[in-house]
Amino acid sequence: MSNDTGTFRRAWRAIDRVFEILCILCLVATLLIVLWQVFSRELLNNSPSWSEETARILLVWLGFLGAVIGFREGAHIAVTFLVDKFPETIQAVIGRVVQVLQLGFGLFLVVQGSQFVVDAQHATLPGTGLPRSVSYLVMPVAGVMLILYTTLQAFGINTQRYAESDETD
Repeated sequence: MSNDTGTFRRAWRAIDRVFEILCILCLVATLLIVLWQVFSRELLNNSPSWSEETARILLVWLGFLGAVIGFREGAHIAVTFLVDKFPETIQAVIGRVVQVLQLGFGLFLVVQGSQFVVDAQHATLPGTGLPRSVSYLVMPVAGVMLILYTTLQAFGINTQRYAESDETD
């Protein structure tokens, strides 16, 4: 059974790593495209038509992917000043309700995002000529990852990869 657990952990960590690399690639690509756009506009007086649109798409992707990584790390905004006043059993119930809401939101992203992708697949973006669905494809991707992380957390599996230490300097 422990071998199955190790295999499972390696599999979801591999998926997690690919997801994280995708997020980093979006960030780096956005940076390079915006730098190229500014350089070409200011020094060459000729800004490429695709650069602004591509940077906007990548920023949307980066926002969704980064938000899901925030959920994975437990770095999302949590209003705990009221919840902390309740007994531990009530806090546990509230924690489960939050997980159900997260699962619901992940499912919403998958369903609604998939519908957006289907609806926009025949329209094209003017600057790049890409299908408009590229802008919406991140919604189901983020939804699946949110569902994965929330499910793992619900079963007591720590999804944090970059937890801050409690040490003070």
